[in-house]
Amino acid sequence: MRKSFILLVSVLVLAACAVQNNKTTSSSLSTSSSSVLPSGKMDQSRIAAPQVGLSDEEWNNSRGTVSDGEDTNSEQEPTRILSEDADSLIVYFSRSGSTEFKIQALSGADVIELVAKETYSSDYGETVQRANQERNLENTPELDVEMPDLSQYQSIYIGYPIWGMTMAEPVATFIEIYAKELDGKTIIPFSTNGGYGLGSSIDYIETVLAENQVTARIEPAFAVEGNKVDQADSDLMTWYDNLNK
Repeated sequence: MRKSFILLVSVLVLAACAVQNNKTTSSSLSTSSSSVLPSGKMDQSRIAAPQVGLSDEEWNNSRGTVSDGEDTNSEQEPTRILSEDADSLIVYFSRSGSTEFKIQALSGADVIELVAKETYSSDYGETVQRANQERNLENTPELDVEMPDLSQYQSIYIGYPIWGMTMAEPVATFIEIYAKELDGKTIIPFSTNGGYGLGSSIDYIETVLAENQVTARIEPAFAVEGNKVDQADSDLMTWYDNLNK
């Protein structure tokens, strides 16, 4: 099914390092001085986002983003924030970043971070090669995550980096496996990219849902270049406010 998507060699980086246990890490997430985002259940001080604030030249369309080969960051556990009363859930995958924190702060949603059983290489070229191979295979890579009962949630925020002009493979796997459980829900995509926008990621979501005869409302996606997340608060709040009109 993924063969219909363009196999270009590009790896971009999303939002995310985790927020749990008593482990510590230095934060390189900077926020704009004019930010008025509320606080959320995720701890901003423990999010490491080394790409934020790099110049376009330094970042080089995400090639300048550091990864330690553990996806969620070797110093942290995958983010998992669940409650009994939340009606929205953020599901995301990342190799490094910050966007998921800001979405959660606005929405108060529960959070599940996707992790591949075999984490991606810290080497940019190796990750590109693997992602391109996986794009030809359904339900690949295998995920290492215990998913909550999705029936609790009316809205699912789906967060991902753009890889090869479409969504990162772990998120594609989530949609393929859980498509039928998304029936009747509102899907709210958000993404980071290296200057290529959303690519074919929204078409991909629509295609998988249609193949599974699933009806869901897909809201307009939020997209930001990965090194400019710290400059996106105003646009993010405008986007979020428009979701609720």
